[in-house]
Amino acid sequence: MKNICTVSDINYLTKGLALLDSLCKHTNDVVLHYLCIDKESHDVLKKHESDRLIVYNIKNYLESDNNLLRLKNTEYRYFCWSLASYFTNKLLSSGKYSEITYIDSDIYFHKSFDLILNEIGDKSVGMFRHRQFPLDANRPEGAFNVGVVYFKSSKVGLSLCNWWADAVLNKKYPKYATCGDQKYLEYFVSSEGSKEDVYTDENIGHGAPWLWHIYELTGDGNVIWEGETQPLIFTHFSQFVDNGNSYIPSTMHHIYTPLSEYTNNKELKIIYDEYHEALQSIKNKYKV
Repeated sequence: MKNICTVSDINYLTKGLALLDSLCKHTNDVVLHYLCIDKESHDVLKKHESDRLIVYNIKNYLESDNNLLRLKNTEYRYFCWSLASYFTNKLLSSGKYSEITYIDSDIYFHKSFDLILNEIGDKSVGMFRHRQFPLDANRPEGAFNVGVVYFKSSKVGLSLCNWWADAVLNKKYPKYATCGDQKYLEYFVSSEGSKEDVYTDENIGHGAPWLWHIYELTGDGNVIWEGETQPLIFTHFSQFVDNGNSYIPSTMHHIYTPLSEYTNNKELKIIYDEYHEALQSIKNKYKV
């Protein structure tokens, strides 16, 4: 089985279920481990638990971890950021799974997740760049995006996942503590990390509001980046607002892709229209 995990509260539940549906549509033998941050999301999801969806309650972790509880009570936003690494590490270190991939709940797959696994191959860790910046740029948001992060249950995978979870939860290493849990990923390819055992985004096309301006969309499910044609495997619909009959494609990333581009660029509009339709379908299917 391909084990994937995500985290959300009730506000992102529709998006999280759209992630699940997109994974199941394109990929066989996939299981989504879903950590619910609040009672509302847990109550809804628990009704739909299946062999493809395993539901977890944040309450169980808060009762056994005082550091996590402290963050929840004092720094709620940072607490939410910390859960990607925390939950991934809990699953990976349990010894039950050969690999775990964390995926943000507002990501949607256009093609099989297997394409990512095939690219990562024997590497212990896989992650994806902020392609709008050179890889060596020292940016506060970091060189890599937390949207999709893969760990194999190997010595290196276990070590780096545990390092990430511990560093974020306990706010270690100030030079990496500039954007929640995200810039910490740079450690994985540092001299202290294990660069040779980390896949860092080569042939996988992935979309996001901060990336569209560097791509040419071909209209056949591919993107052209730096002269190379790549399959568009997934899109990170960051800051997407669903208003029922309409939507706002992104509320905070217009410095990269102007709002007008989402209407004027036919191929881009198709991608966002399809996601909006998927969310409406989810609401009807799961009654959320």
